[in-house]
Amino acid sequence: MGVIKNQDIYLVMHRSLSMVDKEITEHGKEVGYILYKMLVSQNKYFLQELIDYTTIGVLHDIGLYKSPDQETIHREETKNVWKHSIYGFLFLKYFSPLGNKAEIVLYHHLDYSKYQLINSAHIEVAEYLAFADKLDTFMRSSNEDRDAEFFAKQSGVRFSERAKQVFLNAEKKYQIFENIRTGAYEEELAALLRKKLTSEEQKRNFLEMLIYTIDFRSEHTVVHSLATTTFAVEIAKLMHLPAADIYNIYYGALLHDIGKLVTPVEILESPRRLNEDEMRIMQEHVVNSEKILRGTIDDTVLEIAIRHHEKLDGSGYHRGLKGEDLTIPQRIVAVADIISALYGKRSYKDSFDIERIKEILMADSDAGKLCPEVVGYAVRNMKWLVRNFEKKKEKTIGNYILIKEQYEEIYNKFKQFELEEEGQNEVPIKY
Repeated sequence: MGVIKNQDIYLVMHRSLSMVDKEITEHGKEVGYILYKMLVSQNKYFLQELIDYTTIGVLHDIGLYKSPDQETIHREETKNVWKHSIYGFLFLKYFSPLGNKAEIVLYHHLDYSKYQLINSAHIEVAEYLAFADKLDTFMRSSNEDRDAEFFAKQSGVRFSERAKQVFLNAEKKYQIFENIRTGAYEEELAALLRKKLTSEEQKRNFLEMLIYTIDFRSEHTVVHSLATTTFAVEIAKLMHLPAADIYNIYYGALLHDIGKLVTPVEILESPRRLNEDEMRIMQEHVVNSEKILRGTIDDTVLEIAIRHHEKLDGSGYHRGLKGEDLTIPQRIVAVADIISALYGKRSYKDSFDIERIKEILMADSDAGKLCPEVVGYAVRNMKWLVRNFEKKKEKTIGNYILIKEQYEEIYNKFKQFELEEEGQNEVPIKY
């Protein structure tokens, strides 16, 4: 079994993040490529190390996706650096399979003159990433914002002389600027990342990471996706479905709302019920999910993910399919999605109690919209389903709380660096 091939992991990541903000994604790709060529020019890194470090480079600004109203990359990369650096570090540390290398992202805006305060096993790569990031940001800035002497004046201060020399050697050898200018770098970068040696567990972690990325737009949506996944898998187990079906249901439910990465945050986090026009925009998330996932994940999983709003009587969306078109796994995720929506608390409604959820499910079943068999299993076991979800939710919510606590701690420390004179703080730090 395999929900996604190694070579498609980068593709689905690129598609989904590009739909959120193309400029951030393009900047990440270019920085990742510059970093890759700097590393490979030294002829001392194993292939898997090159892939992991390059992936870190591509995702180094993932924290910027949390603030959807950025004016430009240049502004955020030069004026407000700590928020996205710290959040990106914590996100990769707790929600990605690259956690042991995530601190590289934390340091990519720290001036080289303060590196003596850092105790990191990845300090050399952090140096190179910092240089690659500054170089690409410089090239993307408008002519009037450029300081022609920047790289001469700031060597040894903002970035290391070593990193600059490594880049110059790599540029001479690989024509990095020309490859970026022509776009040839994109296939070279994709070819490298397609070689990633990834276990099934790591692939699951990457896909889970994409779902957690929705938290940049809407924490509610992430909790909803996790609840839908938990409810769907447990209903499938109660129905004694084969392991292969449960596997597909897990991933189909996990990915069912990935298209909401593109949905405007004011709709995702609306403090009231959506009006007709807003609902039409919300419903587009199914189409966007298909755009992201089509051709990258197993077709069975894809159809489970994008059919969760279809109804047995043909009244659902986005294809208006009927009962004969819908498999049991697809019907299970449709029911699980409704349970999750009803059980979830929103600003405009409280969580529905168990009896009310059961009434709504049975009414939709009697009306020919939901599968009676699936609804029957869900209704008979609703208390257990909810109790089981609450136990599993604690771990996820715990990670969110931990991230918020650590964010404040690290943010205060790094802001202090900006206010202190160099050398005042003599205690090395490591996170």
